[in-house]
Amino acid sequence: MKYFLFFIFLTGSFSFCAGGNIKIKLNQDLSGEMSIYQKKIKKKEGGTFLGSGLNSISETEVVLKERLYRFNRLTEILPPGIRFIEYKEEGEDLKTILMFVDTSSGSKLLTALEIDRKEVLGMAKEAKDRDDLYRFNTLAEHIQFELFFPFEIKSISFTEQRTPGEWTARNDGSGKAVINLPLHSFWNNEYATTGIVIKYRD
Repeated sequence: MKYFLFFIFLTGSFSFCAGGNIKIKLNQDLSGEMSIYQKKIKKKEGGTFLGSGLNSISETEVVLKERLYRFNRLTEILPPGIRFIEYKEEGEDLKTILMFVDTSSGSKLLTALEIDRKEVLGMAKEAKDRDDLYRFNTLAEHIQFELFFPFEIKSISFTEQRTPGEWTARNDGSGKAVINLPLHSFWNNEYATTGIVIKYRD
C-alpha cells in the first residue's frame, strides 16, 4: 500500500492516503501486470444539510486509486527496491522465483510508494479509533504484495527467519501468494534486505 500516506491539513479538514496493495498478475510466460492500489481518506468538518434537528458534524470520503503497469517478463522489471530472479535447482522438478525487497530504512521502495512515517502512524491511529474506518486500513502499517500465478504454488517462505504474524509469506491456494512486510522494520533498519522463495510447478 503503497503504503502511501500524506496528511494534508486544510481549514477544518484533513486528508491522508493509507494502506493499499501491490498486486502482480502473471501469465504463463511470466509477462503480466502490476497494480498499485492507494486508499485515500478525506474528512471535513460540517457537511450537507439533511433536515431540521440534525446537526452535521463531519463528512468522510474513502477513495481508491489504482496505478496499472504492464511488463514483458517479471525477471526483467526494475521497480525501486524490488528484484525477481527465476531459476531451477538441479534434480528438482519445481521452478523457483526468488524475490528480493530492500527493507532498509533507506529503501527506495518507501520513496516510490510515497510512504511517510508520521503519516502512516497518524493514519493507523485514526483508523483504530474508528471501527468503521479500520476495516479499510488494516494494513496501513504494512506493505503488502499479492502475486497471482497461472501455476500451482508448492511453497513460499522467507529466506531468513522473520517474526510470525508481523511478517507474512503465505500460500492462499489457486496460484495466489501473499506477502506482508511491516513498516516499523523498515524504519528501524532491522534488515537490509528480505528474500522470499516461491516454488511452483508450471
